[in-house]
Amino acid sequence: MNPELHALEFPDAVRLIESGARTAPARAALGAMQPWDGLAGLRRLHQMELQDLWMQSPDLLPVLPMDEALDELLNPAGWLLSEHWRQLRDGLRAMARLLQSLAALPWPEARPAPAGTHLGIDRLQVTAALLPDPAPIAERLTKSFDADGRLDPLRIPALASLHRGRQDAFQAVQAKLQKLLRGTPDAFNEATIVERNGRFCLPVRQERRSLVPGLVLDRSGSGATVFIEPMEAVPLNNAFVEADRDYAQAVQAFLRDLLAELRGRREDFARWRDLQAQADQGLALLRWAALCDGRLPDVETDPKQGRLCLLDARHPMLLPAVREAMGLEPLAHPVVPLNLVLEAEKPGLVISGSNTGGKTVVLKTVGLLSVLAACGCAVPAKEGSSFPALPSLHADIGDHQTITGSLSTFSSHVLHLKKILENVHDGGLVLLDELGTGTDPKEGAALGIAMLQTLSRRRCWILCSTHLGEISQWALRHTRFQNASVQFDEDRLAPTYRLLVGQPGQSRALTIAAKLGLPKAVLDHADRVLGKREQDWRDFLRELEAERTRLLEEAETLRQQTAAVEKDREILRQREAKLRTERDAFQQESKEKVARVLDFLDHEGKRLVKELKERQKAAAVNADRLGTEAHERVKQLTRLAEAELAPRGAKPQTTAPKEVREGGYARHRGLGVEGKVVSLKGDRATLETPQGRRLECRLGELEPIGAREAAPKPTGKVRVRAEAQEIDSEINLIGRASDDVDSEVYRFVEEALAAGRRFVRIVHGHGTGRLKAAVREALRGHPGIARVEDAPQNQGGAGATVITLK
Repeated sequence: MNPELHALEFPDAVRLIESGARTAPARAALGAMQPWDGLAGLRRLHQMELQDLWMQSPDLLPVLPMDEALDELLNPAGWLLSEHWRQLRDGLRAMARLLQSLAALPWPEARPAPAGTHLGIDRLQVTAALLPDPAPIAERLTKSFDADGRLDPLRIPALASLHRGRQDAFQAVQAKLQKLLRGTPDAFNEATIVERNGRFCLPVRQERRSLVPGLVLDRSGSGATVFIEPMEAVPLNNAFVEADRDYAQAVQAFLRDLLAELRGRREDFARWRDLQAQADQGLALLRWAALCDGRLPDVETDPKQGRLCLLDARHPMLLPAVREAMGLEPLAHPVVPLNLVLEAEKPGLVISGSNTGGKTVVLKTVGLLSVLAACGCAVPAKEGSSFPALPSLHADIGDHQTITGSLSTFSSHVLHLKKILENVHDGGLVLLDELGTGTDPKEGAALGIAMLQTLSRRRCWILCSTHLGEISQWALRHTRFQNASVQFDEDRLAPTYRLLVGQPGQSRALTIAAKLGLPKAVLDHADRVLGKREQDWRDFLRELEAERTRLLEEAETLRQQTAAVEKDREILRQREAKLRTERDAFQQESKEKVARVLDFLDHEGKRLVKELKERQKAAAVNADRLGTEAHERVKQLTRLAEAELAPRGAKPQTTAPKEVREGGYARHRGLGVEGKVVSLKGDRATLETPQGRRLECRLGELEPIGAREAAPKPTGKVRVRAEAQEIDSEINLIGRASDDVDSEVYRFVEEALAAGRRFVRIVHGHGTGRLKAAVREALRGHPGIARVEDAPQNQGGAGATVITLK
């Protein structure tokens, strides 16, 4: 593998990705993965195909390895054992389900195909649809072999009779030998039947061998036991040996025929294996994406175009889940995300700053994520991250000093830089750590600047770290480079590992030395040695960093204020939408309510006129009484309409006293009679109307009212029943004419409402149905009625009407 990839820890990532594969071909393919193998687009395509189904129902994409079984099957000299048959059967069964799921995979129209691929034969869905179904083979193996992969002869007609004959012969010889064991127990060391050379015999004690005449098949090592085949068992053993030979030959012939038949479909098995390996690779890459919380970034195909954009990127080997999977110790601090944007017009970045500040981590993060993206793997970065093409990669990271090669640190760096210049491609990625170190700072800076200038002419993407201020100053003036620094907390003397693009950094060696207690005289002398120019440069960097920090704080404050304003705006939008919805609902409800009340008043008005006309025709009619009743009916209708049209939640204004007291005014809740309370005795009260009539009732039946409400009305007369009566919950109209019940039904309902009843019943019988229809017509549209329905069967059924009052 490319040594630069080792410096970026790419092999560690590959091993982790490879471990997610189930089959040997998939592991081998992933282990050989390279950024320049030309398979990145295919890997991206397969991941995008499988992603949705894998996230929703991973059990629909089963991959059961059958590597050993396929190796034996595809090898002309191979022979499958029981475990191989079981592996082949289960693997083909899973393959059938995998093919079915892959063939049904849709391709989202809004999702473009990855670069270098198309939606034709590269898709798993297309390949799966073209392959034959392995389910019939799996079904045949299921019928021929048991759960452990052993051949089941009873399921195979050609073997069943031979197997039963072998079993019969076995049982016969076993029965004979068991009988001999029971007949002469003293002749045997142990009462067991043993097998020697394919024949069953008995272990006879040497001194008792005369008790069991037969053929000696073997002796024990000590000579104390002789294994004798009794003469009575010889013909039975012969029969068993022949039956066993015939059965074994038939089994071998069956397995040879089955293997020959399966090998006749060698191409199908090879194509099934290839498709399984491709699907397994895609699933392993999806498992990697889930492990590192990664996603597929955009990758540019033109090396000289595109942009390097990392949004909240993290080095995979620093993530807790990845470290746990690799068996590494967790980090002591959380991983700080990396945000970096480099354009094709300005592809160079010079990173400076203090030691242990994270400069090398930035280089390795950019390098490793670029390699993973070029391989078609997910990277731990947010949506919108993108990478340029990667025609070549070179990384000078770490100490290349060797003793055997007699190379110093600087010499090894120079040789590596020479190799980079010889092999770098136009538009390639170059990572240089500690550029210009290991020699005189002036000469090192000059060499580093020359190196950067040369690579820039090749239009390479360049990231380098350095402690040399001359290189940072040169980057400030160069149009294709920009500076960056790693933030450092001087109060804690610790890096924050946050990259600040656009600002060069300083090593802060003197600051750290001062914090650690180095004598002031030594530090002052060091300041003088630095010289005026270097001090001015450091002061400039310090002021620049302070200004950048202030701007960042102001930007964060502005962001928070913007977020708060947007939140308030959203709350106002929601309130406005709610008020608009409530307004529309209120208007609709008001329209419906007005229409309902008008319909009710029209209906009741027509009924009242009809009733008055009919009563005027009567011979004996009291005009005064008729007018009073009509007036009361009109008032009642008015009160109902006002109550129905009252605003929701509106509470009537009243000046009535809070309790009934003697000398005050009250109204009877059930009868509606109003008057003055002339006496209170315990829970009994006497109410005197303005006409001088008195009503005795319980105190709880009265409600206090104002004096004006109880004043006599200027028109009509008030009829009051002197005795308080309970209002019935039922009225019987059977036998009444259908055109003579409107007013009675109306009064019954009004009295029930005044009494606070919840359910009442009107009995009208079955008859011709006219009376029931008249009752239902009289009840139609009444605002005090919630529901009208037939009574239950035990309460009259269709012969009665049950009314639910509001």
